[in-house]
Amino acid sequence: MRPLWLALAALPALALPMAAMAETVTVDGHPIWYEVHGDLDPGRAPILLLHGGAMNTALAWADLIPVLSQDRPVIGIDQQGHGRSADRDGPITMERMRADTIAVLDALEVEAAHVVGFSLGGMLGYDLAVHAPDRVASLSAISAAQGNDGMLPGLVEMNRNPDQPPDPAILALLPTPKDFLEMRRSWEEQNPEGSGAMQQVMEKLGQLIASDWGWSDGELAGITAPTQIILGDTDFLPPERGAHLAATIPGAWLAVLPDTTHMTILSRPELPGLLTARIEAAETSGQAD
Repeated sequence: MRPLWLALAALPALALPMAAMAETVTVDGHPIWYEVHGDLDPGRAPILLLHGGAMNTALAWADLIPVLSQDRPVIGIDQQGHGRSADRDGPITMERMRADTIAVLDALEVEAAHVVGFSLGGMLGYDLAVHAPDRVASLSAISAAQGNDGMLPGLVEMNRNPDQPPDPAILALLPTPKDFLEMRRSWEEQNPEGSGAMQQVMEKLGQLIASDWGWSDGELAGITAPTQIILGDTDFLPPERGAHLAATIPGAWLAVLPDTTHMTILSRPELPGLLTARIEAAETSGQAD
C-alpha cells in the first residue's frame, strides 16, 4: 500500500512562469535549489513557499505563483531530494529542512518572510515559527498537522504498517494512479538524480512521518507570527484538529474549505485571497515588521 508521504504529491505538473532568479545555496556541502519571482525589496517581506512531501515548487505552486507575485516577490525552495535539489546522505528531518530554508533566506539577505506551507511544508512552517520566530513575518499553514496525533489515525497507521490494507475511508482520500504517474514524470524531468533516487527519498519521508515528530501545545502557544490555519473539510487532519491549532496559537485565523480534500485544496479559487488577506493584515497591524 502507498504510504501517506506518497499522498502528498498528487498535483499535476504545470509550467511555472520564468523566475527572475534561480540558484542554489550550498548548505554543509549540499546544494539546495531555490527560485525568486519578482524583485526582492529590503523594505518589504517576500512570500516564502514551502511545498509538500514528494512534491516540488512547480508541482505545488504553479497556479499560485503568478497571482501572489503580482504584489510582492515570491521565493520557492525545493527541499532535500525534491525537485531540483538532490538528496544527501542522512535522513530528511524538520531540523535539516529548517537549516536549509534559513540558509536560502540568508543567501538572499531576507530577514523575514511571509511563510506559506502546504502539508509537510506547513509543518516546516510551524517549525520555523517555533524555532526561528524572527524569520517568520506571518504563517499560513495549509493542511498541516501539529503531529501524528493531529492526523486521521488511519493515515498514521498506514505509514507505520504499510503492508497492511488501509481503511477504505482512508484509501478514498489518497491520490489516483494517474496522480502518481504525474509525480514520477515531474521527478524525472527535474531532479538531478532522476527518478532513480525517488524510492530512497520516499522511504526517508515515510520514516519522518512515522517518527515522533511535532510540537507541543506549549510550543505552538509561543508562536508570535500572525498565523492562519487552512484545511479542507475532508482533509488528512479533521476540522476539530484545525480548530485546536487555531485556539492554541495566539490570534490564529482558521479557514475550513467546504467540499475540499488534501488533494484539491491548492486548486481552490479562494486560496489566493485567503493568503493575501493574512499577509496584508499582518503588515497593517505592524506585526510583520
